[in-house]
Amino acid sequence: MGANKARKRLASIRCILKTVESIKNNNPLPKELCFVPQFIEYVIHPDLYSSGNKAQASVHFNIWSSPLKSNRIVGRLTVHEEAFKNFSMIVYGEDYSNDAGDWIQLTKESIATLKEVISDSSVSEAWIIIHPRDSKTDNVPKLIPKFEISESKKRVSKSLMFGANKNDKKENKVLYRWQSVVEMNYMLQLIPRSLPQNVDMDAVNRLSNPPSNWSLEADEELVKFLVDHSSSHDLYIGGASRYVESITVSSEQDSANNLLDNDPDTYWESDGSSGRHHIRLQIKAGVIIQKLIIGVDDSDDNYMPSRVLVYCLTDSVQSKLLNEVRIDGCQNGDVVILENAAEYYPQIEIRIKECKDEGIDCRIHYIKIVSSKQRQCRLNKDLFEKDLVRYPKLQSIDAGNRSCLYYRAQVLNRFISLFDSVIQYLLPLWEYTVGTYKCLEEIRQLLPLSKKRQGLIENCLRETEGAAPSTIPKIYINRHLAAQQLVDPTFDPDGKSSIFNQLYEALRVDRCETKMDYRWPPKYEQWWECKFIGEGIIDQGGGFRDSLSDLAEELCPSSPDALLPLPYFVRSPNQFATSNIYRDCYIPNSNCRIFAHYEWIGQIMGACLRGNENLVLSLPLFIWKMLNCEKISWERDYFSIDATEVRFHESVAKMTEEEFIKSFENTLTYSMVLANGDVVPVIEGGENIHVSYENRIEFLELVKKKRLSEFNEQVIAMKNGLEKVVPKAVLALMTWQELEKRICGDPIITVEALKKSVHYQDFEDESNDPSIKIFWQAIENFTNEDRSRFLRFVTGRRRLPTPLIISGSKMNAALNSLPESATCSHTLFLPNYSSVAHAEERIRYASYNCIAIDADMSPWED
Repeated sequence: MGANKARKRLASIRCILKTVESIKNNNPLPKELCFVPQFIEYVIHPDLYSSGNKAQASVHFNIWSSPLKSNRIVGRLTVHEEAFKNFSMIVYGEDYSNDAGDWIQLTKESIATLKEVISDSSVSEAWIIIHPRDSKTDNVPKLIPKFEISESKKRVSKSLMFGANKNDKKENKVLYRWQSVVEMNYMLQLIPRSLPQNVDMDAVNRLSNPPSNWSLEADEELVKFLVDHSSSHDLYIGGASRYVESITVSSEQDSANNLLDNDPDTYWESDGSSGRHHIRLQIKAGVIIQKLIIGVDDSDDNYMPSRVLVYCLTDSVQSKLLNEVRIDGCQNGDVVILENAAEYYPQIEIRIKECKDEGIDCRIHYIKIVSSKQRQCRLNKDLFEKDLVRYPKLQSIDAGNRSCLYYRAQVLNRFISLFDSVIQYLLPLWEYTVGTYKCLEEIRQLLPLSKKRQGLIENCLRETEGAAPSTIPKIYINRHLAAQQLVDPTFDPDGKSSIFNQLYEALRVDRCETKMDYRWPPKYEQWWECKFIGEGIIDQGGGFRDSLSDLAEELCPSSPDALLPLPYFVRSPNQFATSNIYRDCYIPNSNCRIFAHYEWIGQIMGACLRGNENLVLSLPLFIWKMLNCEKISWERDYFSIDATEVRFHESVAKMTEEEFIKSFENTLTYSMVLANGDVVPVIEGGENIHVSYENRIEFLELVKKKRLSEFNEQVIAMKNGLEKVVPKAVLALMTWQELEKRICGDPIITVEALKKSVHYQDFEDESNDPSIKIFWQAIENFTNEDRSRFLRFVTGRRRLPTPLIISGSKMNAALNSLPESATCSHTLFLPNYSSVAHAEERIRYASYNCIAIDADMSPWED
């Protein structure tokens, strides 16, 4: 890296640190990050008249009174071919984009020069839409900022490749991009630089100043809103057909055109040898690729590509590797396989080297291209005028003032764009297990906006994975003994007969011949082979997954009435409360000192994260944040453990002296109840010292400190195990919600999500089959817990994602009989039912009561 590039990177990092501090303290954001030029000169796009392109006779622009829905056309500007090169127009520099598209506002001087074409002389504003948000258009602009043409010329000018002319006066340099201002002003220098003279300070202040009564929590909710609505304001990406002269494929040429039709329901499917599939694109002259995208569908199973190489081919058929991409097996839709091509490549070859689960052939649904000639739509302001009922902090802002959300979202996108530009320098790829990432800890919830973070996470995991063992450990498990202990924990007070203990002892380093580092590659899908004593099973994966479900059920029982067979977790106080939304959570038992077991739990959690398996631990967000080293607070986070205690603190802190005396006179002492139910003093001898009104705040702070650190040792042990399997760098890039989802699976199982996971077998027409219709009506009547139980009955897992096959009933199955399942193959054998009520009753009964896997051999053969 050149010295100047290094200085620019450091400048960006300094700006990031400054921005983090500003967001955390709710201060105005750096002016450089919020820079907006006062004026921009627009000209006719050179592609409309450059050599090699057929020039248009003229171009036309409608002039509007405003960009709002109540606008009207006030004029029509026509620029003829002979005036293309000399035409220019001065507009204001501030962005504006809505449902119609991207707009520019003409300055008063520009309006004056166009008075002959503006029909209404009384108009005070004039607007032109330069990029319609209409997928039917080609998204190639007719107007372009003049400085973009200058930048393009500089990039190809060899005289500028080695730095600017020494005689240039940098202080007089006109800057138009906020990135340039950040790099210029945050470089180390003796005299601090001010903003460029062509700055629009009103626009800068709109971006810099936080909205009234704003907070970090509001920023987090705004990011969630943007992520949830990403498809609503996503950039327009055209099908590749307009940029591709021809397409050839390694096999099945007849279906190659399916790749260019922009239809996700069609696809090209190869027919050949593994790793030998390719797609070759002949790119039209002058098209420089900004993004090359392929469409995948996770329901394609082992037809889904998992490793893709992108090459450019020269006329001599020599190839140059441009990019290598690993695709997550759960990914769906667009996958970017090439970004920001440095030059025009006449031929691009996409090579599919590996498929999911070692599949032989591949299936790709479409190819999309964003070219250098396209203009991407900006953030849509109208997005914030829609229903915000799921985002209470955003909805609380008066509808007439929601433009502040638009400005805040713009600058958050800028911040994340800056973060993405240096992410590899904040977290070096060659040191995966180091780097505290401390500076971004408090704004971790903003990182889902990042476009590069997920790729870095997958890269870190891939580079640190271990080799798959040559042999699979064989473990004998007695679930009958474990079931007795579940019913009556006094039967085995030490829990030696539990599934947990049987697995732990069998996999101990001194007993297991196979090295268990838990960093296995995702395609290593069965970590051990289970032999359930007294049950018929040939474990090809179903028994293993069932053991994980049993393990999770022992640690955190799904039933609120179940006894706790193990000492590692206890029910949170919220489970005993009458009203809150965290009534199904467990917390580490602070009295349990078996830290080696907690560490092993952390290792299993890490293996699930790597291997796409599920260990359903119902932990509150407070614990997940601790595991992920996110900042925790009493008011926001401890509420998920003990809402009653948090409310009690709020009440006592606000009490008047009379109210305090009336409620606690000679009754409140310097002692407290821990989350596990133990009563302990907060100071030495505190159980005998009464709390006075004057000392109540001191008492509350002591209780908070004790409560917030109650599980530290247990959580640290779990975290140590987790970090043995998953690099710290990966955890630093993830939010606690993502950590929970990757370990536990999706906690909500909707009927729609379940339908997407299902494949049908032995049905002639499943869409019209009566038994399938009855089945789905029954599932719609299930609760989320019912669906979780049903999923486990069929697949051994309690959460999505997991494949699920519905097959016709076994031979001679009676009407309205119990369904059967084979968890090894994720298959449900569905009998015929006479009504929805019968189906609902029988499927629910089987889901809750039939945990034994169908016998593939005699139950007592072992």
